[in-house]
Amino acid sequence: MRRTIDTASSAIVLLVCVLVTFSLIAMSLPRSREVSSSDRCADNLRRLGIALHNYHSSYRTMPAGVGGTMGGTGYPSMLSRERDSNQGRLSGFAALLPFLDQQVAWSKLSAGGPGNFPPMGPAPSYDPSEYELWSVQFDAFLCPSDPAEINDYGMRSYVMNYGDAVDAVGRLFDDSAEDRVLKSQVGRGAFIPHTPVKFRDCPDGLSNTAMISETMIGVGTKNSGAMVVRGVEGLIASPGDALKTAISAQKPYRSGNTIWSIGKGTRWPEGSFMINAFTTVLAPNKPSATLHADPESGCISASSYHLDGVNVLMGNGAIRFVSDTIDVGDSNAPSVSPLMNNIGAESPFGVWGALGTRAGKEIIPSEREAGFKTYSDY
Repeated sequence: MRRTIDTASSAIVLLVCVLVTFSLIAMSLPRSREVSSSDRCADNLRRLGIALHNYHSSYRTMPAGVGGTMGGTGYPSMLSRERDSNQGRLSGFAALLPFLDQQVAWSKLSAGGPGNFPPMGPAPSYDPSEYELWSVQFDAFLCPSDPAEINDYGMRSYVMNYGDAVDAVGRLFDDSAEDRVLKSQVGRGAFIPHTPVKFRDCPDGLSNTAMISETMIGVGTKNSGAMVVRGVEGLIASPGDALKTAISAQKPYRSGNTIWSIGKGTRWPEGSFMINAFTTVLAPNKPSATLHADPESGCISASSYHLDGVNVLMGNGAIRFVSDTIDVGDSNAPSVSPLMNNIGAESPFGVWGALGTRAGKEIIPSEREAGFKTYSDY
């Protein structure tokens, strides 16, 4: 009798162990899949990093954050129709196509293609059913973790570092004396609209300067990380305070006039600020917002579907995973702006802000202190 009881007890214990093991495996599968997706995302960033370095080797500069053709005289008063030029809104990612094994696509873009389109294509918002290159999806531009569904145009979940400023940081600068001065004051990141930056323009060091990170794509999702709040006053003087007010008072992630309808990410050739850039003012996966009636001034936060952070390509080609808890200093401090009389100051936004500036002269602490890690093959 005892032997029967002992055998039954052993069978029950074994069954419980098996069930617990299977439960643990089932629980770990989603995390394992996400780790795999994050690694594949890092591989995409490595490809972009190699392309960026090869571009710099060829042209002795990086591409401008956004550039392209105007099709008219002067800027911005004499823009052409959307069909006649890309209106100076072509993302710098387009320039990397021939360095991403996409020479055929680049040839079509630079030639203009069928339909009497101009070289470098029409505006990035032009109907992709007519200009088919805008509908092409390039794998290197899409994070594997993003669930956005590809509709009628190709998307991009990677964005360029525009630095730690808020005021006019996404402005499509022209050649006026006013704009030349302003971009020298607020263009503190690795990329500037309509202005190429060289590696030698990064005295903070390429290993300490962020180049490209991620954004959730704002298509078919209500996720707050893909949305941008519109019309938030006070962002320049105190970004953190202004965003807290916006979130509590406007409930920005519901439908209506409190968010920009286009969202982040979306069309791969689009160089507009909200789609093409990230700033290092607020930590990764924090809200994004623009000033009232000024979509070229604001805080656009990096974001992703990875667990607890985002991947970041550094200037030396290293890929770092930056935690949502990275030191961001005082988010209520005034951002660097001629309006705040603090031009040339070190970033007030901690380690994250320092990684966003190319010439801020900040000291970057160790990885453990800073809250990020570099992938093991760097």
